[in-house]
Amino acid sequence: MSYAVDSTALEVGWNNIPASLSKTFTVLILYTIYVVLFLFSLYTILHRNSSGRRFMLAISSGMFILGTSGMILSVIFTVIEIVLIKTAVHIQSSETMGIDRILRVQNNVVAACDLRLITNNLLTDLLFLYRCYMVWNSRRNVLILPGICIITTSLLGYISIASEYFNTELPSIDSRIFLATSAATNIFLMCLTAGRIWYISQAARIVNQNAVRGRYHTVIAMILESGALYCGVLLVNAVALSFQWDTLSGLLFLGVADGFLDQMVNIIPTLLFVRVGMGYCQWRHESAPIEAGVRAMRTPKRKEEALLEAVGSEVIDIKQTGV
Repeated sequence: MSYAVDSTALEVGWNNIPASLSKTFTVLILYTIYVVLFLFSLYTILHRNSSGRRFMLAISSGMFILGTSGMILSVIFTVIEIVLIKTAVHIQSSETMGIDRILRVQNNVVAACDLRLITNNLLTDLLFLYRCYMVWNSRRNVLILPGICIITTSLLGYISIASEYFNTELPSIDSRIFLATSAATNIFLMCLTAGRIWYISQAARIVNQNAVRGRYHTVIAMILESGALYCGVLLVNAVALSFQWDTLSGLLFLGVADGFLDQMVNIIPTLLFVRVGMGYCQWRHESAPIEAGVRAMRTPKRKEEALLEAVGSEVIDIKQTGV
């Protein structure tokens, strides 16, 4: 019985193995961390009687399902790479259908991975949009511009997948464009949210409540940290895609960067729920007059009324922490 080595399939499989293995190991490690964070965030959501709990529970559960499917797809892709190499080495000279079938399955798995990532990013952006909506005291007009950005980003991602894997007649869109628009959307939402809290914190100066301002600044720092971390992950992934890696270290870097993006898209927003559970801050939807910093102050009535009018309803009940 004669055998032939399919050099093309072998080269493709062998070149993908370092990146695939490094991505899978990275995904498995980060997914383990994410499961712990998700369980803690789930406990936080279920045991806090606040408005929007169902929405946050639905988004959080959706992200967990997508994160789990991403982990499974990453493992499946690595298995396919190993099977592809084995088949390419041991295939009989008269058989080529096996290689073609494996390559088609591999292509479908890659398309599913990209589709999952874009949908996962959409859910994360919706969570950040909801946070912005709550901080702006449920003003719907604030949702218009960031909502357009989120829709545009998602459409670019879905069109990119359709043109690359299913319909070649659609315009080809570089995946780095999706990463850039996603980062821009995240920065926009971050500025809207942090800017609003900063504006509210300035009202504390009217009654000279430096402690209250410090708590608002803690929340601003948390928002900026999460936004900067997410943008950093997107930037690293865009850099990894910008070069043609031929060395082992380059392929490993490509896999690690891809693995980080795969799971950090869930870990970063889940940290928000964890910090809420640890008492850093609490979202509040109720239209209650602000009490933090004013409750213990004895100020003239007109000054208090001016403060309430300027700030409006408190959206975030900031708690004193050790941070």
